[in-house]
Amino acid sequence: MRISIIAFALGVGFIQMQETLPEWPLVAGLLAMAFSLLLWPGRHRNVLGRVASPLLCALLGLAWAVLLAEYRLQDYLPAEWEGRDVQIVGVVAVLPHAFERGERFEFDVESVDAPGARLPQRIMLSWYHGVLEDEWREKLALRPGERWRFTVRLKRPHGNANPHGFDYEAWLFERGLRATGYVRPRAVAERLDDFILRPDYVIERWRERIRRSFFEVLPDAPYGGILAALAIGDEQAIPSDQWRLFRQTGVTHLMSI
Repeated sequence: MRISIIAFALGVGFIQMQETLPEWPLVAGLLAMAFSLLLWPGRHRNVLGRVASPLLCALLGLAWAVLLAEYRLQDYLPAEWEGRDVQIVGVVAVLPHAFERGERFEFDVESVDAPGARLPQRIMLSWYHGVLEDEWREKLALRPGERWRFTVRLKRPHGNANPHGFDYEAWLFERGLRATGYVRPRAVAERLDDFILRPDYVIERWRERIRRSFFEVLPDAPYGGILAALAIGDEQAIPSDQWRLFRQTGVTHLMSI
């Protein structure tokens, strides 16, 4: 059993190190060969079985990784829909995070009000307060699990590729965020439902309540964000100046949640 688990993990790890995914006919052929060895009749069946069993597990891990990668890569923003205004309906998927000029949040797209439009299932949106007078808006209390209608402008994920630096594109890919963008100013933003009942939205709503309780009880405490981060795993509750202090004092690893 241990050898089979290790072999499966090696198959998954092998795919992670490849620049391109193998073709499905090749994967299917290798799986068929491993099954044939496993079921080979004759005197050497036991010997072949001991060899074929780990090989089959490794190929199953490889096929599993290829399947998941293909599924993720099919969820993308076509180039022709970059930089275009699109009206969408969806749900705030996780805890929104405030920054100086607005909020940033993950959004599950449910429908697109544009013929022929194809958008990823989950996107990262920024909602700015506005720069010009007619773009300004008051802060709205975005909460996880709410259904909204927005007009957005999207682009495919893009980040710097500096050696040994933070890989923003990989971080987005890992979280299933296949497009980023922002809510258009001067467009109607409408809350359609206060809460959509789904297990992951329920968890995020509870996390939001706990975070809000911390900031209500400790409105001026400099450590309020730290306590919230430790309680619900929300690293972005910690202000940037405190992260800078953690780096300078060498204790960042203690807050890596």
